[in-house]
Amino acid sequence: MAALQTVQKIGPVLDLFTVARPEWGVSEVASAIGVPRSSAHALLASLVDIGLLQCRARGRYRIGWRVVELNQTLQGTVDVRTCAAPILQSLSEKYGETTHLAIMERYRVMYVDKVLGNHVITVNGARIGAHLDAHCSAVGKALLAQCDPGEIERNVTHQPLRRLTPSTITDPSELSRELRSVLRQGCAFDNGEAVAEVHCVAAPIRDDMGVVVAAMSITAPASRFIPAQQEFRRAVIAASAEVSRALSTPMPTPLPTELDNLTLHAVAG
Repeated sequence: MAALQTVQKIGPVLDLFTVARPEWGVSEVASAIGVPRSSAHALLASLVDIGLLQCRARGRYRIGWRVVELNQTLQGTVDVRTCAAPILQSLSEKYGETTHLAIMERYRVMYVDKVLGNHVITVNGARIGAHLDAHCSAVGKALLAQCDPGEIERNVTHQPLRRLTPSTITDPSELSRELRSVLRQGCAFDNGEAVAEVHCVAAPIRDDMGVVVAAMSITAPASRFIPAQQEFRRAVIAASAEVSRALSTPMPTPLPTELDNLTLHAVAG
């Protein structure tokens, strides 16, 4: 039980390290996650031991290089970002709007790629690596709709849903109805729910087993989005389906390069 409680605290500790605040001290971490200083120190030391954090001068901590290795491992298994990149680019170029690729991480959205629109007035969109509550974004609702209602109740609606704009859905029953609609339509809409006057439509991306692993969206100012809403809807559904097909297609085994052959000869010799 103690080991489980320790594991459950690791996530909140890692969540503290952001681009805006990449460095933390022991006392700051203890205060932020509500544990004694000794417990915070033990958690940080454990994360240093496995390479997820590094201890710098004066007892300050930063993200460790092990994260880079884990990222490479992730890309080598389900590299949805590589499969989606050309389609994300093509979708943005066709409509001139900002496109996003996002995944679900602990029931919050994490943006993993985007292409900025080319209109004079465009939507900058979410920063790559940024997190957002799932209930108030199109990609978030496209991903949440795939979850069991019990999971959503335990992990999302067990606490008040944060309101970001007057349009944000904050009632759990309304969110449930919205997610059922997302499943019927095959896409999700954000009608100014995260940022006022910014609208989005998103569709899920599935891997070769049919499991939803990501979502793709088109984002535009309300003035351009509303007249083109159905066209954007059809486009993002088609684009997400194209990425899903790419994920399901086995990648060809690369031919050995001259350097690989030299290495093999050297090993054999």
